[in-house]
Amino acid sequence: MKESTKKWIVVAILATAAGIIFELPYMRYTFYDPLRAGLGLSHEQFGELMSFYGTLAFIFYLPGGWLADRFSHKYLLAFSMIGTGLGGFYLSTWPSFGGAKLLFAFWGITSIFTFWATLLKATSMLGDKSEQGKLFSLTEGGRGIITSVAALTATAMIARLGGDPEQFVMVLYLYSTLCVLTGVACLVFVPHNKIPASERESGMNVIKDMIEVAKMPITWMLAVCIFAIYTVYTTSSYFTPFMTEVFGVSAATAALVATFKNHLFRPISGIVGTFLTTKTGSSIPSMKISVVFLAVLIGITLVLPVSAAFVFAISIVIALIGLMTFVLRGLYFAPVGEVGTPKRLLGAAMGLISTIAFTSDMFNFKIVGRILDTNPGIGGYKMVFTYILVLLGISFVSLIFLKRASDKAAKANVNVEESAEVTA
Repeated sequence: MKESTKKWIVVAILATAAGIIFELPYMRYTFYDPLRAGLGLSHEQFGELMSFYGTLAFIFYLPGGWLADRFSHKYLLAFSMIGTGLGGFYLSTWPSFGGAKLLFAFWGITSIFTFWATLLKATSMLGDKSEQGKLFSLTEGGRGIITSVAALTATAMIARLGGDPEQFVMVLYLYSTLCVLTGVACLVFVPHNKIPASERESGMNVIKDMIEVAKMPITWMLAVCIFAIYTVYTTSSYFTPFMTEVFGVSAATAALVATFKNHLFRPISGIVGTFLTTKTGSSIPSMKISVVFLAVLIGITLVLPVSAAFVFAISIVIALIGLMTFVLRGLYFAPVGEVGTPKRLLGAAMGLISTIAFTSDMFNFKIVGRILDTNPGIGGYKMVFTYILVLLGISFVSLIFLKRASDKAAKANVNVEESAEVTA
């Protein structure tokens, strides 16, 4: 088998892994009622379960990055997928609240600690600097395809079998089996990342690695950029109630637009991201273009008249907002491999960046919810969309500084190589 063929098989496996592993821990977002009924939990207990998982995820991002730098990606990814799948089979037995907490703690290990940074580093190491944007974009696009197909299949199963806990276990079997099979594929196809013994021995001090990564300005610039973009992504979920509350469309129509926004356009985002990076040669200018286009779309939502005549127009704009947010999501970790980060620290850098970038999950929904509660109607939503524009402005400025730092690092590397040639 050709090396290029092997590489794209691995990309497909990584995209499948990324698309399926979080479906079990985050199943409440799609199948809230049958899952809560099966576990026999109150709304508060169910919320506590997810908060517990979210807290563990926040804790595990950082050491998970160090782990990805020290151990084989093949084994880490296989353990993550198979472990998560076995956890899904355990969930199908409808454990007690205490058992469910232990399960979500275990999933915190398999889906974050051993998986997240490993996935990012494994993707990055499949190509050189010129391929980072394409690799991450295609992985995100493939992830969208897998997520959408699995969700549609699970929804069809519920429609046919019913949503009672006794029937819902079939959905758990589906996701669990997919996880295990993907884990087996990781064992067969994902290559070992070769770590020199000297690097493994010198890098066993996690604190030392993290300090070295934290001293890199590029780490903080990208962390701020991803923080802003990720917060825009999570805040974009409020476009659905915006359509129903402000434009007065039906819940069914709003759900249809949300389906286009979150499922149909997500796979397409991989194609768009690949096109942009191919044309610009790098993920950073591609992200700047995407941020500007997204800002224009958000601006349109601020000025478009609230009228039945503009329902179709606002639907198109919101769907395109979904497309561009996924383009940015597909690209925003690509710069780590483009800006001169040492390969032995790629995982540590991605772990630290993730820890900072995803902290908005702990407060963003509360902030937006308060804005909408205290400013009902279109006024509140305009404040939220202005908030999104501010975040996009922060990301754009971060990208400007990131590009300067990247150019400076590239120039320094060229000077070092020229010096080495002269010495030789």
